[in-house]
Amino acid sequence: MKELNATLPIFPLPVFLLPEGVTKLRIFEPRYLKMVSTATSGQGFVIWLQDIKISANESATSMPWGSWVEIINFDQGDDGILEIDVKCKSLVVIKSIAHDENNLHFGDVSRIAHWSDTHVNITNGQLSRSLANVFAENDSLNNLYPKKVLNDSHWVLARWLEILPIELNVKNAFVVSYSFKDAKAFVESVILE
Repeated sequence: MKELNATLPIFPLPVFLLPEGVTKLRIFEPRYLKMVSTATSGQGFVIWLQDIKISANESATSMPWGSWVEIINFDQGDDGILEIDVKCKSLVVIKSIAHDENNLHFGDVSRIAHWSDTHVNITNGQLSRSLANVFAENDSLNNLYPKKVLNDSHWVLARWLEILPIELNVKNAFVVSYSFKDAKAFVESVILE
């Protein structure tokens, strides 16, 4: 994995995104329009998972982390608001945060290793099939992923963690301390039981 030590715009948002994950964001505040402009001429930006329950329950194992994303698509919503699709390149630890005159956050970040960065050519049949069904039944999610990697158990598990309707503080644990094995057992307990 290529090292990253950079200062990037930080977007505090309650969105959980792992490497290769894609989401659509609506951007309308002037400071975040500036962030998009900065991101398109630089290295992207960081979505910093923000949730009251995570902050209230921080422990010694917690860390300020985020999803380093690149913009992969621009669009305009029916209401004229900018919509962007972003794809997570890597997880990063946020070492420090400062604000500019527009109250846009910038952070010194560096990459952190995570099991979802590793590609494996192993399929988890039931989880892969059920995720394929979710894509087939949800057009907006399906359109975000024109190329699905359903034969990669890490990719499949990461997508499940992103889309499961569970609290963000539970999802946060799968970045801060839990392994692939723990994540797989958790997702299987939700999806298959």
